Amino acid sequence: MAGKKKSKSEYEPLDLDNIKPLDKLQAVPKSRSSSITSIESAEAPGTMMQVLAPPMIREFDELEQFEAFIRDETIDNEFDYYHCKVRYYPQVILKASHNEVEKIKPTVNKNSKKFRREIQHHIKHLTKDLEKCCGYELNFGKPEIVETDKIYAWKFKDETDHGFSKEEEDLYDRHWKLELEVTCTNESAMIDVDFKSIPL
Repeated sequence: MAGKKKSKSEYEPLDLDNIKPLDKLQAVPKSRSSSITSIESAEAPGTMMQVLAPPMIREFDELEQFEAFIRDETIDNEFDYYHCKVRYYPQVILKASHNEVEKIKPTVNKNSKKFRREIQHHIKHLTKDLEKCCGYELNFGKPEIVETDKIYAWKFKDETDHGFSKEEEDLYDRHWKLELEVTCTNESAMIDVDFKSIPL
């Protein structure tokens, strides 16, 4: 599915210090049924089974829009069913170039150990902010590191109970996992963040 970009005006301003946490789970929204589709069963060819289609990918140009979207999904009771991406220059990189993108050196990319350290530090702050936007605990642990000639990526997974009891998750059938991938390339100082919340 193609990504859909939203304009700035479609989001309430983001105030990370005043986001209400998700204190209890609720039933899956009725609107979710429109995302159920039928596919042929791999185990029993010729028979159809119902599955939840992957959520539409939402793409953003600014970190604040991305975080506001995540906050809004929690407010809308869709905290366990979304996929969003953002591509941006991290603030630490902009600060070093006095907020002038043209002044960012071409060597500031995935091949620089200093740049990777700065991005790793940025990821710690990013995950804290994402936890506020989600409204529940994130338990990513240590990332899987993937490095090729062109990319350096940190891949995180959270398959925990997110701070809710198993009984509460079972009551509403709300079990979900999170996947976060932060990638930088050898071409620029921009980073790509890909965040998924997937019902189980």
